[in-house]
Amino acid sequence: MSKKDSKVEETKVVENKQEPNIKDVIQTLKAQLQEHQKQSEYHQTMAVKAQGALEVLLQLHPQQQEENNNK
Repeated sequence: MSKKDSKVEETKVVENKQEPNIKDVIQTLKAQLQEHQKQSEYHQTMAVKAQGALEVLLQLHPQQQEENNNK
């Protein structure tokens, strides 16, 4: 690999002089909120399922429950 290939190019930050359109910002934030709420519901559902599966397995193997309680 030559020095030319390994040279890291500098990036220039270009500031956007335009102010964002408030309607676009509101729409974007609404979409983000909705997506995060969907993800929250999904994660809550998965947590309940994992908890239920864990409880079933611990009932099938009570010696594991004792070991988990001692930790």
